[in-house]
Amino acid sequence: MNSKRQQTILILTIAYFLIELIGGLHYRSLALVTDASFMAINITGQLIAMYVARIAGRLPTKSNTIGFERAKVLSGLFNGILVGFLLFYVFADSYNKITHPHPLEADKILAIAVIGLAVNAYAFFAFYRHSADINMKGALLLISNDALGSIGVILSSLIIKFTDLYYIDPLTAIIIGLLVAYPTYFLVRDSVHILMEGTPAKIDPDKVEKFIHRNFSDISSVKDLHIWGLSPEKIILAVRIRTNGNTYDRAAMKMMKAHLLREYGFSDIYVELYEEEHRKEPSGDLTRDFV
Repeated sequence: MNSKRQQTILILTIAYFLIELIGGLHYRSLALVTDASFMAINITGQLIAMYVARIAGRLPTKSNTIGFERAKVLSGLFNGILVGFLLFYVFADSYNKITHPHPLEADKILAIAVIGLAVNAYAFFAFYRHSADINMKGALLLISNDALGSIGVILSSLIIKFTDLYYIDPLTAIIIGLLVAYPTYFLVRDSVHILMEGTPAKIDPDKVEKFIHRNFSDISSVKDLHIWGLSPEKIILAVRIRTNGNTYDRAAMKMMKAHLLREYGFSDIYVELYEEEHRKEPSGDLTRDFV
């Protein structure tokens, strides 16, 4: 995303956060304060996303030979954990406000929420085009949460305005929290799965192995096949392949990698290739190539 646009979104978000927080405390609206709390995490998430977008593109170093791609995953995980902590506060405070409701100025709360929805809508469409990136996905999740919060506050304000059912305000805060909890779970789950070197959900290792056997007749066995992702966009394959002993063709191996890349979209492929007749793997038959 263009850095200037990201900075503009951040400034608008900070400005609205201050308006919403002050308004929520002044008018004693838990739904508004809850939405402001998610907005604060949204700001934190955007700052992290901006920083991570800068460092993720750095070249590998001696101390980080793989590079900094995982920073995106850590950013997504951190944002999810922040939301999780906030949910505990929201649910606890909502219970107290439902059992002891107090009058609210619905018109003023409604006006603040409408401004918030406009800010969130602008930010959402700006981030949506980059949502495949798990770093931006974390920031987009926070923005989506804020937008849902603003919609919830608008609806609750209208209900309170015409019915004087003041417990609707904390009830709205609970609904906002539940809507936020669902996507947050998947963000945290996916981030942890990547950090644990899990196989990406869209790739089946058994199908990869069958693909290799089916397309290359000189292969007798596929061993130690490992698939993992540095991030959702950067998936790596490492495999040991035993040939039938009749051939050792580098061109065929290059073709194999090209086929795997085209079929599964791996960003890097590492292959150890050795022949059936060798019980020990001779250094001369070992290849480790990058795609």
